[in-house]
Amino acid sequence: MFRNVAYISIFIFLITSCYKYKHHSITNGIWYIDAVEINGGSTNFMDAFLDDYKEDTSFYKVMMLENGLVRGEYYTDDTTLHYFVTGHWELVDHNHIQLEADEYINGTFLTEIVNSKKMVLSTDSNQVQFQGIGNVKMVVRISRDEPGNQSDTRPN
Repeated sequence: MFRNVAYISIFIFLITSCYKYKHHSITNGIWYIDAVEINGGSTNFMDAFLDDYKEDTSFYKVMMLENGLVRGEYYTDDTTLHYFVTGHWELVDHNHIQLEADEYINGTFLTEIVNSKKMVLSTDSNQVQFQGIGNVKMVVRISRDEPGNQSDTRPN
């Protein structure tokens, strides 16, 4: 009996610890969007979605705050803030995050941590309001603390 209670207690501790670790890893640092891919394709839609986007000098950074707010900032020419947006995020469970921000992101995403600096978010249902695109499958490739590139998290 005591052994069963101990196993259950350890299991519950591990589940809640994993959730807290994932929450902390998401809110700790600044994330940069390296690529946005739609409907299973490999095309990076960053330049289609963002005015004046240039791969070498533009970046979109995201901060997920403890209180469930998310702030996105789009910069052009390395330092010019083109625009910013505020939205909401929630860690639904250990593997899923719900995001709503901008006219490009509104869905629940599977989170795949590639390493301490890279994460892939994917969903079968994201509502894109931009130009009336609508509901799409989406993969968002992101890097922590500094911009990366699309190939960082793509299979070889």
